[in-house]
Amino acid sequence: MKLKLGLAVAALAVAATGIAVANENIIGLRQQVMKTNGAAAKLAVGMLKGETPFDASVAAAAMTQIADDLSVFATYFPEGTETGDTKAGNKIWSDPDGFNTAAKTAEDAAKAAATAAADGPEAFGAAFGAVGKACGGCHEVYRES
Repeated sequence: MKLKLGLAVAALAVAATGIAVANENIIGLRQQVMKTNGAAAKLAVGMLKGETPFDASVAAAAMTQIADDLSVFATYFPEGTETGDTKAGNKIWSDPDGFNTAAKTAEDAAKAAATAAADGPEAFGAAFGAVGKACGGCHEVYRES
């Protein structure tokens, strides 16, 4: 529901104020999604390091949040949003199939980690490692430093 509302707001912004403002909004939206996913990953890391007690439901919710975001993440990179205040690399637009595949790989890893949380911290940690690898791999190829 939040995604549909966000996309509806972005569509209205295009109609009301022009492409430049809409591009800034979508860039801001995808940056906020990345911050939210970073916070979810940090929460998981904290549990795995023993900084906070492991809670399977919290770990699963964090990974579900990441998976849900990644299921639509590629739609946050329409043509025209490759410039501006963004770290998105040009390869996102020159290799959209590769980018979509990378996002799907990370989404699937997050789903697997969400499921593994019920089996305890060791199983979750192993599955979460694949999330980190998938996210890091995507950043390495598709994000500007």
